[in-house]
Amino acid sequence: MSEIEKIAAPLRELLSEREIIARCELLIRTYDIVQSAGLSQEAERELAAQVGPRIAPGIFASMMSKEPLFFDLPALDTYTQMNGRIFHFLHTKKFSRQDFANASSRFLRSVPALRGMLIDCMNHRLKEFMSDAGYDLLAERGAHMTFSAERRKAEVYAVASIRSLNIDEHRVESGSDCIILVPSSESLEPFVQFFRERGEQAEEKELQIWIMNLEKGTIDPFIGYTTDLDIYNQFDNPRLAEMVRNNWSRGGSL
Repeated sequence: MSEIEKIAAPLRELLSEREIIARCELLIRTYDIVQSAGLSQEAERELAAQVGPRIAPGIFASMMSKEPLFFDLPALDTYTQMNGRIFHFLHTKKFSRQDFANASSRFLRSVPALRGMLIDCMNHRLKEFMSDAGYDLLAERGAHMTFSAERRKAEVYAVASIRSLNIDEHRVESGSDCIILVPSSESLEPFVQFFRERGEQAEEKELQIWIMNLEKGTIDPFIGYTTDLDIYNQFDNPRLAEMVRNNWSRGGSL
């Protein structure tokens, strides 16, 4: 099996088994499949040349496009919403109401496993991000990682959803930044609600809350500000936290 087939084969199997699949599940499983493939640097370069430097979101984007990287995958070119989630499916096959209900139930049963995969992929991306900013990984304990750079230290926590983030569980230690990484979602609503209910308290505690955009593989500030220019330069949109504060505090929207 070629290295690229180590990604294509599990995706093919997944989409053959799940003819109706939640968009967020497909995205998370794509990250997991790419990370589990253990690609060589040569294979990574080959894929990056085709889908961009962030391979997992690049492959996911290609599956959503009219020019997929793997041509023998089922084309998930139609979608619907169920219980606030986007589900993709084939337009060439007719599905019953029960088929969609079964797909939704199957997704709900998968949520615990998907949370674990999500934390893993967030940790993987965060290590790259912090390394590019000049930080070394000192310790990793599940969803909690400790990084250090010259005269700086950061305690970073990955949380599976902005809805499940409890800022009372986190505090800033002297001489260390406390950073919480949360994933993007299919709706801005939970972020708006969190900001208006807990944003001011998070700022007062001097917490930094970052968002990982899963579909782009980027990380940006949501609440709080870094004083480290090396981290600032790694953000895709370093002014996002400022934009959120200026607009959402007045009841506007980005």
